[in-house]
Formats: sequence, C-alpha cells, structure tokens
Amino acid sequence: MSRPARRASGIEPPPQLLLDIEDLASVFRRAFRRLKPRTEPPEFEVRYRSYARLKSNIRFDAATATIRADVSDLVQQAPPEVVEALATILLCKLYRKRVSIAVRDQYERWVHTPETQRGMLEIRKDRGRKRVLPAAGAAYDLDTLFDQLNARHFASGLRKPGLGWSPRPSRRRLGYYDAAHDVIVISRIFDRKAVPQLALEYVLYHEMLHVKHPVQLRETSRRVHTPEFLADERRFPGLDRAKRILRSL
Repeated sequence: MSRPARRASGIEPPPQLLLDIEDLASVFRRAFRRLKPRTEPPEFEVRYRSYARLKSNIRFDAATATIRADVSDLVQQAPPEVVEALATILLCKLYRKRVSIAVRDQYERWVHTPETQRGMLEIRKDRGRKRVLPAAGAAYDLDTLFDQLNARHFASGLRKPGLGWSPRPSRRRLGYYDAAHDVIVISRIFDRKAVPQLALEYVLYHEMLHVKHPVQLRETSRRVHTPEFLADERRFPGLDRAKRILRSL
C-alpha cells in the first residue's frame, strides 16, 4: 500500500478543543511544579503533532533552557486531568523519576476507553503506513492456506482479512494481525520450501484467532489472548510439534 496523502489534521478535530497550545503549556508547567516544587520552571514549548499512533516525546533543550514536548493531537480530546497525568509521566521520564500508580492509572484508563481506542484505530488507518508483499509467495500462498484452515477449523465461517508477507524475513515477529488495516502479515522467513508447512499453518491459524477473538479492553489494560482464544489455540492439531519447529527457527 502507498502512504495516503497527508491532510491538514488527519482526523476531524472535536467540535471544541478542550486545551489549546497555551493551555497545554500551562498544564506542563503545573505538572513540573508538583514534581519539582523547589525548582524554578523552565520555558515550555508544547505542541500537538499528527502522529500515526498515540505517542508523545519530551526533551530538554540546554541551549535555550526549554523543555520541548510533542503530543499526539488525539490528546486534544482528553479531559484536562488526563493531559496533566500525561505531562507528569513525560516529565518523570525526562527527570528519571518514578511515576505514581495513581497518575499512570488515570492516563491508562483514558487510553483504554472505547472512544480512545476507536480514535487510535482511525488515525492508524488514516496516517499509518502499511507495506506488505502479495499473499502468493515463492513457496506458499497465504490465500490458499487461509481458505484451507478456514474450512478445517472454522467451518469456512471466518471473515477473510487482507493477507500478505512481511517485506523482511523477521525471526522475532513471526506474524501479526493489524486491526486498523484489517490485514494478517506473516514473516517471510516461512516462505521457503525448507520450512515445514505445519509451522506456517500454526502461525497463520494463531493470527486468524485474533480475527475471531478481538482484543478485550480492561480499565487500564488490553487483553490480547483471552481464555477463549487460548482454548481455541490448544485445539490446533500438532500444536507441540509446530512449536518445536518454531523454536528451531
């Protein structure tokens, strides 16, 4: 896939922004005073950025004695207390201080709300770059294997997402399901005749289970492998042998 053309903001902004740039800098100053009450706050330069993910960066510019921070524009939709929690987390990172559980939980609870998760998926769809190779590889065709596994284990009832090989033959990330782009990507390390088909089938089956069993959101976390997911995984014939092959890779 080619990268989509960049729009002004990627996603539509909320009808009324809760915090403008000036307010955002004041939140960081307030968080700094709480973290370092005996230290005069430096200058702050904080801006929203159109990232493809919910991420933030912070750094200290010694030349100008300024703390510069870039935060995802998705944070514009967060309540002020959540933004302050994020500011505290970033400043703790900058000064190598421990983040309190209360502060981290306040931010994580917002991150794991359905509204924020939907926003994260939307910006990944809109701005994210997804490059995969065609499903028909040199030794194996993922489309054909998907159809066979679907008939064998799901009564041909599993919805078929996009399928493709990874651009590089990764040994660390053997496969993954990208919900934002609705595609299963399998490491090209398996696209060799020397690799037993059972190992590839198991990895593809595992990712198909992610299509069947979506991520469950908890208050401050995400559960990727649910009990139902793990129960289905144990039903894969030759599971132990497939795992032994993967370890050998």
